[in-house]
Amino acid sequence: MTKVHFHQLQGSSEETIARALQLVCELANEAGKKQHRVLVYCRDSELVKRLEQNLWQHIPSSFLAHSTNADDQAPIYLCSNEEPGDYHDMMINLDSYTPTWFSRFEHLAELIYGDETQIQTKRERFAHYKHLGYPLGFSKVENLKGAPVLL
Repeated sequence: MTKVHFHQLQGSSEETIARALQLVCELANEAGKKQHRVLVYCRDSELVKRLEQNLWQHIPSSFLAHSTNADDQAPIYLCSNEEPGDYHDMMINLDSYTPTWFSRFEHLAELIYGDETQIQTKRERFAHYKHLGYPLGFSKVENLKGAPVLL
């Protein structure tokens, strides 16, 4: 059964968006060290572009290999549609919507950031997962280096 962990970022809306992108890089990097492949779900094309920039710059001497095409089989797949490809290890959800196929993943990281509407939607998702019996975790993320990694 998918293990779901909510990471709530602290701060103003714009500040938490930038920190959410940094947290995605941290989580994906840690997953990659353990040979896990990551799907990052986000339907906002501008946010995906910002995330791609962060992935290129996250490690000063390297980059985090990623693609927006599932067929590329990259360690990190930036998914903005309904096609998850052959990814099963970890899904990081940057969207307020959670696709129905989330349960194919061993781990789901739900990031809580942005405006009050997005935060309320994530609260509802938490209650939904709890009702369905998924194992849940929750942490407030103030320091990105200390954010719990699920894998």
